[in-house]
Amino acid sequence: MNTTHEGAWSEPKPPTAETQDIADKVKEAALKKLKQEVFFEYKAIEYQDQVVAGMNFKIKVQTTPMVMIRDVPYADIVQLDVYRNLQFEYSLTDATSLGQKQV
Repeated sequence: MNTTHEGAWSEPKPPTAETQDIADKVKEAALKKLKQEVFFEYKAIEYQDQVVAGMNFKIKVQTTPMVMIRDVPYADIVQLDVYRNLQFEYSLTDATSLGQKQV
């Protein structure tokens, strides 16, 4: 049972098709914010949500380019902070690189 109260962030959850769709809606804004030209991979891997006057989302996205460190693949992880207003319009409020993660 979900016990998230208004204003509280949910526990981290596995992504859904809706999560990926939200991430896709703000992809261009994320590229601009992070000063990137392209993400070859752009896959939601985790999210949290928060009920406000609308909804806030924190979506962790695995992006490329992938790098190899000692023959082990790593990918960049980006956190997208997204706001959905009451008209179901999405806007990126922040995008932050969380560094690399072994994949």
